[in-house]
Amino acid sequence: MVRDIPRTIQGAQARHSVRTGPGGVSGRSASGRPRLLGGQAEGLARSLRRRPAHPALFAALLRSLDALLLIGAALMFMRLGAHGVVADGQSTALVLLGGVVFTSALLGVLGAYRFRRMRSLFASIAILALALPVGFAMAALLLIWTSHPPALVAVWLTSWWGGTAAVMVIARVAVVARIRHLMRSGALEHRIVLLGGGAPMVPVIKEIDRQKKAGRRLCGFFDERWSDRSPSLVQGYHKLGDLDDLIEFGRIAHIDTVLLVLGDASKPRLMELAGRLSVLPVDVRMVCDTPPEWAGAGRVGRLGRLRTVLLQKRPINDWQAFQKRSFDLVFASLALVLLAPVMAAVALAVRLESPGPILFRQKRHGYNNKPIWVWKFRSMYLDQCDASAVRAVRQNDSRVTRVGRIIRRTSLDELPQLFNVLGGEMSMVGPRPHATAARTGDIVYDRIAGSYASRHRVKPGITGWAQINGWRGELNTSEKIRTRVDHDLYYIEHWSLWLDLMILLRTPASLLRAKGAY
Repeated sequence: MVRDIPRTIQGAQARHSVRTGPGGVSGRSASGRPRLLGGQAEGLARSLRRRPAHPALFAALLRSLDALLLIGAALMFMRLGAHGVVADGQSTALVLLGGVVFTSALLGVLGAYRFRRMRSLFASIAILALALPVGFAMAALLLIWTSHPPALVAVWLTSWWGGTAAVMVIARVAVVARIRHLMRSGALEHRIVLLGGGAPMVPVIKEIDRQKKAGRRLCGFFDERWSDRSPSLVQGYHKLGDLDDLIEFGRIAHIDTVLLVLGDASKPRLMELAGRLSVLPVDVRMVCDTPPEWAGAGRVGRLGRLRTVLLQKRPINDWQAFQKRSFDLVFASLALVLLAPVMAAVALAVRLESPGPILFRQKRHGYNNKPIWVWKFRSMYLDQCDASAVRAVRQNDSRVTRVGRIIRRTSLDELPQLFNVLGGEMSMVGPRPHATAARTGDIVYDRIAGSYASRHRVKPGITGWAQINGWRGELNTSEKIRTRVDHDLYYIEHWSLWLDLMILLRTPASLLRAKGAY
C-alpha cells in the first residue's frame, strides 16, 4: 500500500543517514572514501545555485492583475450612476462584486493560472474568450433582474467586456513573452537529475531534451555502478558521480526532481534510494512502463510521454512556498513593529549588564543544510561566548549573564531572528536551526537521529511544532534529539498555513510553561 511508503523511507533514512559536516558537505561516502565532488560536477552545481523564478509568482501576479482590472471596470460603471444607469447603488455594488468574484473563480477553474496554460498565448486567450462573456453575462442578467434598464446595461456590458478583454489580452501577451524569455535564459526552468545508467537512460534523456521548450532541463545523471554496464557517457551527457555525489550536488545546486531510471528494481531497493535522497528538498520519481501494484493512482503521473511514480514529494511546492514567504513577510513585519519597544528594552539591558556588542551572530544549519548566520541578543559574557555551540548551555551556567538568563528563559534573545526571516534565510515557523557544531556529549546530532538531515528540507523557523509541544531548550540526551526530530518531520509532512498560524498563536503560552531553556 502507498501508505506504507513514508514508513519504509523513514527506515531507510535511519539505515543510510548522510553524515554531514559544517556547511552541509558530507564527509565520507557509504564506501568510506572522502567526499569530493568532481570538478565538472561541482562547476555545474555552482552554476545552478541560483533558484529559478517561481511559476507561482506569475500566477499570483496575473491573478491579482485580473482582479484589479475587473474591479476597476466595475468602479467605472458605478460612476455612471449620475447619468441614471444605476438604479440602486447598494444593489449594484453587490451585483458587481458578485460578477467580479464569479469571473475570477471561473478563470481559476478553467486553469487560467496554471503555468502550462500561462506560457501558451493560444490557451490563455481561449480561456479569456470563454470566461469573460459568461461572467459578464451573469452580471448583466443580475443587473436587469435588479431593475436596471436593459438597454443601458447592454451598452455598458459591451464597453466593459471590450475594454477589459483588450487589456487582459495585452497583459497575457506580456506575460507569455516574459515567461519565454526567462525560460530561454534558464531563469525559469524545471531542473531534473537522473539516477541510473546504460541503455534504459537513452529514451528518458531524449524525452526530457524534447521538452526544453516547456522549461524542463536535464542537469546530468549519476549512477552507483562503475562497471561496463554503466558507461560514463550517454546521449552526450557525462556521468557526474554516484548517489553520494548526487546528494552533494543537490546541496549546492537547486534541483527540482530526481528521476530514478532503474528498470525492474525491487520495492525495497527503491525505498532505500528514496530514503537516502529524502535529505534533499526534491521530488523523487521513478520511470516505469507499467506502475507497480503498490503505487496508488495518486502517485502515478507523466513527465511528457514518460510514465512516472512518485516516491517522495517535495514538502513545500512552488505555490506553497510563495504563500509561506508572503506569510513570513507579513507576520515578521508586524512582529517587528509591535515588539520594537521590547527589543529596545532588551538591547538596553544587554548593554548595561556587561561590555560588548548587543547582538551575537552564530552559524547554523539552514535550508537544504546550507549554513546561515543567525542573529540573537547576546546572553553571555563577551569573553565566554561560544560561537560554535560545541559546549551546550547548562542550568546555572556561569557563562550566562543575569539578563541572559531572563531573555533565554523567555526566548526574547531570539527576536533579532525576525531580520533573518525578512532576509529569507528563516521562516516564522519551522524546525529550529541548530549550530553547525552542535552535539550531545561527543555525539553529533545527525549520528543520533538517522533522519536528522531531513528536517532541513524546509527553512528553519523562530518557533516550531516541537517547541509548542514542550520540546524546547537543552538537548542533553539522545532521546530528546530523536523526539524533537520526530516532531520536526511531523510538521514538514503536515505543513499548511493554518498549522503555521496555530503554532504562532500557541507560542506565547508555550514559552510560559516551557522547561529546560537556560
